[in-house]
Amino acid sequence: MEINKQSDEIEIDIRQIMGVLLRNIVIIILAGLIVGLIALLTSKLFLKPVYESSTKLYIINRQNETATTYNDIQSSTQLTKDYKILVTSRTVTERVIGELNLDMTANQLASSITVNTPTDTRILEITVANHDQYKAKEIADKVAQISSDSICRIMQIEDVNIVDEANFPSTPVSPNVKKNTLIGGALGILLAAAIVIIRYLMNDTIRNSEDIERYFGISTLALIPIADELNDEDKLKKKIKDKKKKKKVLSNDKVRKPGENIVVN
Repeated sequence: MEINKQSDEIEIDIRQIMGVLLRNIVIIILAGLIVGLIALLTSKLFLKPVYESSTKLYIINRQNETATTYNDIQSSTQLTKDYKILVTSRTVTERVIGELNLDMTANQLASSITVNTPTDTRILEITVANHDQYKAKEIADKVAQISSDSICRIMQIEDVNIVDEANFPSTPVSPNVKKNTLIGGALGILLAAAIVIIRYLMNDTIRNSEDIERYFGISTLALIPIADELNDEDKLKKKIKDKKKKKKVLSNDKVRKPGENIVVN
């Protein structure tokens, strides 16, 4: 990092930034592992799994009871948007809630229903999401049954065929534990790297002569080494220890016998 004195701009050296990141690589990786582990435990223990069950309806609006014409197919295709709205209408959702005795409102049930129409087809794909896999299938079947009756009555269609009954969902669609763990780990690494870089950029401490030349543009003529000195407490402890050692040597010298060596522990 260099400071331009004329424009007061900070020039960032990419090599220095990379060096700072490499020196703190262990901390950065550890932060990613910790956040990833938190995301994994959160997905496993605190997020309820969501299951989806799908069923399909085939709708054809015949103008002639004996045969299906091209105009019938075209009109049915154009009315698919109307059919999608009817499936999630209050008339259908309230009947489903009443017959299955569900503990939810019509709006809550409608928000859990997704209706799709494949391009250029007369097929409605109804998908129901629920935390209970059995209820997801039960609700999807009931929505298909009641919505087909409602479409026939309101749109004056002879019949609506159920192509596929609702499937039993064996695996949840969310939460995606693997995806959440990877995202958490990546966010942890990015957050730790950002903190390391910000701390480096905010630190304007002069550490050596190279920093003086870099920041102020002046050369250092000489360096004065500062020897490490013991503080007063360390000096006092060393002095007391030396006195005890000296007394012990004198005591051993008084009691030794002729010819014996002095042993100092």
